[in-house]
Amino acid sequence: MKSTFSASLAVLSAASSALAVTSSFCPDNGNVCFRWGIPEASASAGSGSFYFQIKAPTSTQWAGLGTGSQMAGSNMFIIYQDGNGNVTLSPRRGVGEVMPQYTKRSGLELLDGSGIKDNQMIANIRCNNCVDLSLKGTSSWIAAWKNGNSLDSTSMEERISEHDTHADFSVDFSKATMSSDSNPFTGSNENTNSNSGSSSGGAVTQNGSGSPSKTVLRAHGIIMSIVFIAGYPLGAILMPMLGKWLIHAGWQVVMLLLMWAGFGLGYVYARDGGYWGKQAHTRMGTAVCALMTLQPVLGYMHHRYFASHRKRGVVSHVHVWFGRALIIIGIVNGGLGLQLANSSTAYIIAYSVIAGIAAILYLAAAFIGERRRNASRAKQISPQMSQEEAR
Repeated sequence: MKSTFSASLAVLSAASSALAVTSSFCPDNGNVCFRWGIPEASASAGSGSFYFQIKAPTSTQWAGLGTGSQMAGSNMFIIYQDGNGNVTLSPRRGVGEVMPQYTKRSGLELLDGSGIKDNQMIANIRCNNCVDLSLKGTSSWIAAWKNGNSLDSTSMEERISEHDTHADFSVDFSKATMSSDSNPFTGSNENTNSNSGSSSGGAVTQNGSGSPSKTVLRAHGIIMSIVFIAGYPLGAILMPMLGKWLIHAGWQVVMLLLMWAGFGLGYVYARDGGYWGKQAHTRMGTAVCALMTLQPVLGYMHHRYFASHRKRGVVSHVHVWFGRALIIIGIVNGGLGLQLANSSTAYIIAYSVIAGIAAILYLAAAFIGERRRNASRAKQISPQMSQEEAR
C-alpha cells in the first residue's frame, strides 16, 4: 500500500513537472497570447530545444514573437494564415524599424495542434538550437501584431505591413521548465487558463507597449517635414521677396528651434528602437541638424559684412549656398525616413509631390529675387539691409 502510494506521488510529480510550461501571456490584456516550455536538459545546459506557442484571433493579419528587447538584431517568428486552414511560420531577422526579412533557420518545427481552430491562429513551435539564446535565467522578448484581412499566403517571404501594437517583456525560463522534450501544447495541457496583463504565473513580466513610440514617430515626421519642406524654404523666400533681414532671421530661428524639437523626438524613438546611429537616416539627420545650427552665425556675419562693404563677400555666398544644400539634403533624408519607417507608397508619393512643389516655388522666388537684386545694384543701399542680400 505504501509503495503504491509512493508510486502514485511520483507519477503525479512527474506529470506536474512535465506540464510546467507558462500560462498564456497576453500583453495589455489582449487576445494575442504566448506560452513557453523549456525541457530540463536544455535548461540545465543553457541551450538546446525549447517550445513556444503563438495564438491570435483570425481577425489578426499577422502576429510575431522575437528575442531581445528591440527589433534590431531580433530573431523573429511571425505567423499568418496560409489560406488552407493552416498557418505559415516565417522566421525573420530584425534590422530596425523596417519590415523584418525572411531568414532560413534549421531546427525550427511547426508541431501538431497548429492551425486554425475556433477562429484562432495557433502555432505550436519547437526550436532546436534555431537561435542563439540562453535558456538559463531570464530572457527578454518582444511581440507585435497587426489587425486586418488574412494574408492567405504560404510564402515565408510574404510582405507584411507595419504592426498596430507591440510589447516587450521578460520570461523567467526557470518557471517554464518541464521534464520531457515533447510538445507540451497538446492534450490535457492545451487548455491551461491564461493570465493576461503584466505577468503570467510569475514567469512573464511585461515592460511596456508600443503606442507611445508610434505617436513619437509620427510627431517627428510631421515636424521635420514642415521644417524642411515648408519652413526653411519659406524663410529663404522672404529675403528676395521682402528684403527685410530681421523678418528672415526671426523666421529661420523659429524653424531652427522647431527642427531641434523634431530631432529630439526622432532621437528618443531611434534610441528606444535600438538603431540610433546605425541607419543612414539617423546619421544624415544628425549631421544636417548640427550643420544647420551654423546658419544663424553665418547669416549674422553675412549681414555685418554687407553693412560695411555694401556688397556680398565670401561669407555671403557660403551662407546662401550652404543653406540651400542643407535644405535639399534634409528633404532627401526625409524620404529615407519614410523608407526606414516602412511607410506606404501613398505617403511616399505625397511627400515627393509636396517637396517638388516647394522646390519649384523656392527656385521661382530665388530667380525673381536675383532679378530685383541686379536691378537695384546701382541704387543707394540702406545700412539695415537691401535686396543685395537677397537670395
